[in-house]
Amino acid sequence: MNFKSFLKRIIFILLVVCLNVVSAQNKLSVTESNETKVLKEAYKEEWSSIAKHSTPEWFRDAKFGIYTHYGPAVNATQYKQTEWWGWAMYNTKQKYWTNAVRPNSPDTTSAYKLQLKKWGNPNDFGYKDFIMEFKPTKFDAEEWANLFDKAGAKFSGPMGTHHDNFMLWDSDVTRWNSVRTSGVDVVGDLEKAVRKRGMKYLITFHHAFSWWFFSESYKYDGGVPGNEDLYCRPHTFSGDNDSFGEYPDAEYEELWFRKLEEAAVKYNPDLYWFDMGLELLSDDIRKKAYARLLNLANAKNQEIGISYKIKFQQCIPASAGILDFEKGRSTRALEKPWLTDTPLAGWFYNGRPSRSTEAIVEILVDIVSKNGCLLLDVSPKPDGSIPEDQKETLLGIGEWLDQNGEAIYNTRPWIIAGEGPTELDKDGHFNENWEAIYTEKDIRYTRSKDSNTLYVTVLDKPTTANVTATQLANIYPYLDRDIASVQLLGTNETITWTRDAKGLHLSFPENAQGKHAFCYKLKLK
Repeated sequence: MNFKSFLKRIIFILLVVCLNVVSAQNKLSVTESNETKVLKEAYKEEWSSIAKHSTPEWFRDAKFGIYTHYGPAVNATQYKQTEWWGWAMYNTKQKYWTNAVRPNSPDTTSAYKLQLKKWGNPNDFGYKDFIMEFKPTKFDAEEWANLFDKAGAKFSGPMGTHHDNFMLWDSDVTRWNSVRTSGVDVVGDLEKAVRKRGMKYLITFHHAFSWWFFSESYKYDGGVPGNEDLYCRPHTFSGDNDSFGEYPDAEYEELWFRKLEEAAVKYNPDLYWFDMGLELLSDDIRKKAYARLLNLANAKNQEIGISYKIKFQQCIPASAGILDFEKGRSTRALEKPWLTDTPLAGWFYNGRPSRSTEAIVEILVDIVSKNGCLLLDVSPKPDGSIPEDQKETLLGIGEWLDQNGEAIYNTRPWIIAGEGPTELDKDGHFNENWEAIYTEKDIRYTRSKDSNTLYVTVLDKPTTANVTATQLANIYPYLDRDIASVQLLGTNETITWTRDAKGLHLSFPENAQGKHAFCYKLKLK
C-alpha cells in the first residue's frame, strides 16, 4: 500500500469515527430533549394526574394576601353592587332571579334607571362605550405594592379580568384590554412591583362567568354583529329557575383558555384564583387549563397554587386545588389548607366605608387557627387611588402583624382551633361578621411547625388581670407537654401562670402594649 492510499484510509476511518460521535451526541440530545419534555409535561389532562399536585409550602406559610377589584365597572359607583354593572345596566326587571334561585336578589331597575339618567339608552351607550370611560390616571403600582407590603401581605396582585371580558393586561388575544384603551398595564406593572418587595404574585380570573354576564345586553348593543368578542355570541339565558339556557360552546371555552394561558405565560403568577363560572365550562377545558398551568410552572421549577370556589366542589376534585370560601369561612379546622376571599369595603369601590382593623385582625386569627389563609380585597377609586380609610385599616393590620406576626406566619393548626362563646351561624359561604364581634373569652390556637411553641391568641383586650384558656386545663389531653416559658408578644413584662382543672391561667400586664388581639407564646419542653 502506497502512502497516498494509506492516507486516504486513515482519513476515511477518522471520518467514520466523527460521524459516529455526532450520531451519538444527536441521540443523547434527543434523549435529553424527551426527558425534558416529560419533565415539563408532568401533568396530564386528567384529574388523577392533576390531583398529585399539592398546595405549596409558601402558601401554607403566608396566611395573608391582598388583591384588588379594579376596572371599568368602578365608574358606576352610584350603584352599590358595582361589580354587577355590566349586567344590571341593561336589566329592566325588578328582580332578575327569583329568591328560590338567588336569595336576596338585588334590585336591578335602579341600575337601569341610573344608566338612562347618566349615560342614556344602552343602544347608544353600551358597556363597550362605558369601557372607554375607564381612566386610571392615578394608578401607581409601586404605591399599591408598598401599601400591601406594609399591611403585612405575603402575596398580592390584581384582578386580571372580571365577568366583563375586559383584560387588565397587555393582551394579544383580545382588543378589550387596559393597555389598548387606557395605556395602563395594571397586571404587568403590579407584577414587577410586587415581586420587587419579595411577595408572591397572584392574579384572579372571573371571566368564566362572562358567558352569562351580558345576557341582557343582547336586546341592545350586545346583539349587534361585530361585538361578540366583548359580549359573547348572543344565546339564551333564563334566571327564573334552575334551567339557565345554553351552556358555553367550544369557541367560547377556547377563548377563555387562551386568555388564561396568555396571562400565565406573560406574568407567571404564583397563585391562580378562579371566581364562579368554572361550573359552566366542560370538564375537558377545566382539565386542560389546570394541566397547562401546572406544566408551565413545573418547567420553571415554580410552586404554584390554584384556588376554586367552595360552591363548585362538584366540578373540581378536592385534592386538585385550594378551597375558597367567599365572604365566609370554616367553623372548624380543615385538614387541607383553604382560603377566604372577602372585601375590605365594596368589592369594587362604591363609597362603602372600610371595615376596621380590629374586625380584619379577628377574622385573620380565626381563619389561621383553622388552617386557612385570608385574601383581602382592596377597592381603588375610579382614578386608581386607594381610599384613605382603606389605607388606614391596612396600615393598622400591618402594625398588629409587626407585633404578633409570629403567631400567624409559618404556623400550623393546633390540636384544637380555639374556644369561646362566639360562634359563626353556619359553615361556608357568606357566614362572616362584617365588624368585630369576638370577646376576651374567645381564644384561638396556633403552633410552630416543629410543635415546640404554642400560641394562644385572645381576640379582645382582657379587662381583668388574668386570662384563662379553659381548653388547656390539665384534665384535657390537648396539652400533654410541660411549659418551659410564657411570653406576651410585644412586651417584656414577666408573665406568671398556673394550670389546674379549670384551665391555663395567664397574667395580663396592666401596661400591655398593642391593640385588638393579644398573643401569648408558650415554649414547650
